[in-house]
This record gives sequence, C-alpha cells and structure tokens, in this order.
Amino acid sequence: MACRSGPYHGPRGSRAGACTTADTTETDRARMLERLADPALMDAAGAVPVGETDCGVQYGLAVPTGGYRLGGYLTVTNHAAALAAMSTMEGRPGFPSVRVRRAVTAPWASRTVLWGADPPQGDIGVQRRHLGYSDEAIARYEERALAALAE
Repeated sequence: MACRSGPYHGPRGSRAGACTTADTTETDRARMLERLADPALMDAAGAVPVGETDCGVQYGLAVPTGGYRLGGYLTVTNHAAALAAMSTMEGRPGFPSVRVRRAVTAPWASRTVLWGADPPQGDIGVQRRHLGYSDEAIARYEERALAALAE
C-alpha cells in the first residue's frame, strides 16, 4: 500500500502492516473541532512530527492552550521524536512549558510531550476540561463509556 505524502497525515488510523492512507491529522482536526469548547484554537493548531514508520515521518496534531484549554500532550515513539516535536512547538504562542515525560521503568518506550499546565489527577471529566473539551463533548464521551461497560 502506498504512503501518502504531505504535512497532514499521522500515526492514528493506520493498521498493522499497512501505511496510513488517510489524511489522519485532518481527521484529528475534525474530531477536535467537535470536542473543543473554543474551536478557534484550531486556527493555531498544527502538525508535529511524532515518529517514523516504513512510510516516513508521521505527524500528530498539536492544539495550543488558550481559553478553557490549560494544557495538551502528544505521544511520540522515542527520544528523537520527542526532541523533534519539542523543537517544532517551542517558542510558538499557545505552547508554554514544552517538556517530555518518559516511563521511568521503560526508558526505550514511547514518550509524552506535554505543554501548558500539568494534567490533573481525577475523573475523566476533570481531565477533559483541562484539555478544553466542551461539556457536551464530555457528556458524549461518558455516555459512550457507560454504554461500552453495559455490553
């Protein structure tokens, strides 16, 4: 399967053994527009490198802080990808305190690049509000989670 080129495709949505064939960062944009309390933040969102596959560099969507959105994060494949993601975001408005967090017990594992305030501990609603999600989006998520538990 051929890889798709361009600045807006990412690792989510790809299947094992196949290259990403859809413009997944654009899909991420559509999903975030549905979730954010302040959709105008998407004007400053952009593709950030999160790792490499056989298809080449993969991208994720970085949404800046602002309004109700106090912080954000992206999972990247390794240390080199973390450095690339950090260098893309550092100094850009809406991406304060860019830093990397890695698993202490598994230094070879994926890393998380964070910006803004540290994510809160607590229920999923508190965590989603930190990410700037609307009350309606949080309610939809909780409904789906409860339905899945009932199955």
